[in-house]
Amino acid sequence: MVGGGTIGSRKVLTLERAGAIVTVVSPTVTEALAEQARERRIVWIGDEFSEEHLDGAFLIVAATNDEALNASVTRLGSQRNALVCDASSAERSQVIFGALLEVDDTTIGVFTDGHDPARARRTRDEIADLVAARRNHSR
Repeated sequence: MVGGGTIGSRKVLTLERAGAIVTVVSPTVTEALAEQARERRIVWIGDEFSEEHLDGAFLIVAATNDEALNASVTRLGSQRNALVCDASSAERSQVIFGALLEVDDTTIGVFTDGHDPARARRTRDEIADLVAARRNHSR
């Protein structure tokens, strides 16, 4: 993961919950990622991105607030035959993250093919409200 802000944090937490070994490259990270690093659930490299950070990566996610850097990271990742996700461009991505809702032992994913992640999150939240209302009604 290149980028440790809000978007990167969501993606890292999704990957970590799925069992991925995650390394985050970013001078700063959210408190949630800092906590994950303190607990040794992820590795945090507190540096600016450099190409060597991609060595050995299977999946590379670029989630910085710099679209040119994201494009560079995904281009370099593709050249290394890694799967790539550019949080700022569905067109440059081979992998798209959905908005996930986890209820008991069920996971529901909402996707907009990367075109409108905010709409995917809103739809996920509407589904969560429906599930909660149904649970409350059946009690």
